[in-house]
Amino acid sequence: MTNETRQLLGWLALPAVAVANGGLRDVTYGKRMGGTASHSLAVLPLIVAILTWASVLERRWPLASGRAAARVGLLWLGLTLVFEFGMGAVRGIPREELLAEYDVRRGHLWPLVLLTVAPSAARRRGARRRP
Repeated sequence: MTNETRQLLGWLALPAVAVANGGLRDVTYGKRMGGTASHSLAVLPLIVAILTWASVLERRWPLASGRAAARVGLLWLGLTLVFEFGMGAVRGIPREELLAEYDVRRGHLWPLVLLTVAPSAARRRGARRRP
């Protein structure tokens, strides 16, 4: 199995991390904050978790090139979107409600998570550390 495949499979941890992050939000500060504010705040620890996980994967299974990193990043992005909209459909959440989470003008910060997932930021940081 190639490192690229291993890193691609590493995406499987992200839904569990995202669900745990949302659960933590719901049982703690989410009770005291409004929906948009608590969802926006929850983006920050999720971004940190994603970057940390991507960094762990990169150290363990370094990607051979920027192209490989781009492929992994784009596939992670695609899988994230399929998961998000698929789970929304399973839970009966209207597509318009899901799309509203992308409206940064209304304080929704979810697109920052997608920007974190897509470019495989850990790969670029890792490339700078290598000789």
